[in-house]
Amino acid sequence: MSNLYDEPGAANEVVTYGDGPGPTSQRANSARQSDSVTGIDLRSLPEGTAVVVDTRNSRYGLVTLDGNGGNALVEGGSYFPQETTARVEGSILGGSLLKVGWIGLGLFLELSFGGKRIITSRVRAISVPKGSHDEQSSRT
Repeated sequence: MSNLYDEPGAANEVVTYGDGPGPTSQRANSARQSDSVTGIDLRSLPEGTAVVVDTRNSRYGLVTLDGNGGNALVEGGSYFPQETTARVEGSILGGSLLKVGWIGLGLFLELSFGGKRIITSRVRAISVPKGSHDEQSSRT
């Protein structure tokens, strides 16, 4: 069985902000030990939360537009040069298995807009900037 994290460009870190004073970081090594993929469930985030996703080739900024994480303002990569409303479908390893509403390290992010399906390169890092919900709420 091959290890996902041994592939070139595979994920190496996720940074999230909790209730503590600073960011929480989980390295891929710790995920390797438990054989689990680290990621974030967009459905658990409140409306207006910003998420930054770094892939092997691009950086995407997402701002959740609803409580279930399905729709977001997306900016980044060649398909989203400016903020565009898109549906965040979830993450895929390849093939047809989709983990709905989830952005996972080492997986491909699947987005859709305007009848097109966009699949990014592998996710390398995920972050939720501290206070992003408060800042985004005041923007709208």
